[in-house]
Order: sequence, then structure tokens, then C-alpha cells
Amino acid sequence: MSSSTDPDNHPAETSRWPLPASGQRTVVPPAVLATMTAHPLCRGCLPHGVGYYPHASGHRMYRANPADDLLIYCVSGQGQLQVEGQTLAVTAGDLLLLPEGLPHRYQADDSDPWSIYWVHLGGDEVAGYFDEIAGEGVERQRVTVGVHSRLAEEFQALLAAATRVQPEHLVYAANLLRSLLAFAALMRRQYTTRHASLDINRVNSYLQTALTRRLNLDELVSATSTLSRYHFIREYKRQTGQTPMQAFQRIKVSHACYLLDISDDTLAQIAARLGYDDPYYFSRLFKKVMGVSPQRYRRERGH
Repeated sequence: MSSSTDPDNHPAETSRWPLPASGQRTVVPPAVLATMTAHPLCRGCLPHGVGYYPHASGHRMYRANPADDLLIYCVSGQGQLQVEGQTLAVTAGDLLLLPEGLPHRYQADDSDPWSIYWVHLGGDEVAGYFDEIAGEGVERQRVTVGVHSRLAEEFQALLAAATRVQPEHLVYAANLLRSLLAFAALMRRQYTTRHASLDINRVNSYLQTALTRRLNLDELVSATSTLSRYHFIREYKRQTGQTPMQAFQRIKVSHACYLLDISDDTLAQIAARLGYDDPYYFSRLFKKVMGVSPQRYRRERGH
């Protein structure tokens, strides 16, 4: 990674941390990098250097004006990041997203030094990938995704590809890097969902049990969470893109489609089975969700 003693902070210069036998790092030569940044399949997102530092005792870095972007993945141990006046603890499962131009310091913990994968990268797509990984959280430089063998394997594959400087290998490396970034964003979303204050699977399972009756929001909240009504709605919508009652309506309409397909029941009978006394109201709801009336839906299915 970039040397703290380099005033120009060239993206291709590695740190002077002594690499142990089990460590790995590779840097794309500046002349090759200059050529590949103009390549249409690389210029949006290209690795400049990749490495793996195991049990990196004594590892520390200061970048005053970094000329490239940097992604670090901590897979074990601990460290610290100092950025924008904050000191952030870094533990296994954390990603550090350090964009071009952002001054920062980081270091391994003295008693439990981190093991990290890292990649210096550049291109006009990188900011978008970093935003996708960070999500809507307040913290933008430290994001928890969890420890995943697959993500470590993606780094290893990238490291192997980046050691070859032929154009075709670097095109491959650039697209491995895109895959790695997209997978990191997916893992962040799954980690956020699993550790959220609201268990969406529990809520949706409860909605399924209430399929044939009316259900008010207060009952749903008290049965499935400890959140307030307001925070329940906000968190459910944040995770699913719809309100709980909108989801309940869609579940009921989906079941109505099934009943229209397999039975000759009237719309009034189906509406009653789903807890609606007014079949006309249910017909309007069905059309709002499905885009067609129940009668047309059934006709188009051959009934």
C-alpha cells in the first residue's frame, strides 16, 4: 500500500511493512496501469495493487492525499482507523472504504494484529460501488459485512489475476474486482437484515397466519416486535420497500389469484375467505395490485 513517506502518494507504491512468507502483494506497474486505464473494459474499475497481510504486527499507514481508492477487508484480529476526526475500531468482518483524496491513518492492534486483504483501485465506477457497499448507514468508511470465506476467495482470485500484466489478464482482473465489490455490497445487505431490530421473516410468517382474517397494525406490531408502531413501519419499509399493510394486501391478492386459478368460487366467496365483507372493495384492491380485475384475470387463465 502507499508509502507514508511518498509526497506524491503514487497509487502503485506499496507500503514498507515487511512482508512475511505467508503474505502476498502485487502492484500493477505504472506504465501498464497508464495503458489499461484507457481500456474500455478497465477504465471504470481497475485494480492498482492487491495484497494479503496475515497477522500484520506493526503494520501502520498514513495517507495525507491518496491518489487512488482503497478497500481493506479485515478477516481476523483488530486494528484502528483514524479518519475525519474519528478513531474507529476495526474487527473481523469489517470493510474499510477509503476514497481518493480522503486523508486517513490506520494500524494493526498491538496485542491482536489484524489479518487483512486490500486492494488499491481507481476508475469512475468505484464511487458508485463504494456507495452501494456503504448503503444508507451513517458511517461511510467502516462497514460491517461479516467474515465470509467466499469474499476472501474473491480477493485471492483477484490477487492471482493481478500478478499477470498482460492486457487480457488485467481485463479479467478488472471484472473480478467488479464481482468482488458487488458481492461485498450483497453481504453488507444480508448482514444488515440479519442484525436489524426487526425480523422481517417473523413478520411475514405472521402475516401468512392471518391470511383469512382482518388484521390491524397494532396487533401485528405487538405480536412480532418490541418496536413502537412508528419505528416498526419505518424499519419494515426500509427493508422491504413497502409498508406492512401493503405487504399484507399483496399476500392476500396473491392467494386470491391461486383460488381463482384452482376453483370455481365466486369473487364474493373468495373475498369472504380472505376476510373481506365487501367483494367490490376487494375487486378494486385486486385490480390495484394486479393491474386487471379478478374477472379478467380468471378469463385470461381460461376459466
